[in-house]
Formats: sequence, structure tokens, C-alpha cells
Amino acid sequence: MGMDQHPLRTWRKANGKTLADVAEDVSVTPSHLSEIERGLNEPSLALAARLSKATDIPLDKFVKHTEAAS
Repeated sequence: MGMDQHPLRTWRKANGKTLADVAEDVSVTPSHLSEIERGLNEPSLALAARLSKATDIPLDKFVKHTEAAS
């Protein structure tokens, strides 16, 4: 089931970081990050960029891919 884990959660666990640690680094609440990790919420583009910078996780891992209307 590890494959279904959000990349942020995987990174946090591998780096010994708590939700509170990462939340403080990117200026959001731990509960907001938890919702993102559980797929209940999506980060804004600005937050996705801060998360990407703080974790070195590619930005596209935080943004759901949608088909562009033609």
C-alpha cells in the first residue's frame, strides 16, 4: 500500500520530519498538510511551490494533472 502514499508523506518519513516540522517550514498548519497528504485537499500553486522547494519533491507531484480542453 506504500505506493498509494502521497510523496510528501513518503519524504517526511524518510527524512524524520513531522507534519509540524514541514508545516512550519512552509507557513501552514499541520492539519492542512495532513489533508493534502490524505488527498482531502489540494495545495494552492503557491503552497505547492513552497513544498517543492522545501522538500526537493518535483512541483508536478503536488498538482493533479488534468486534460486541457481543446
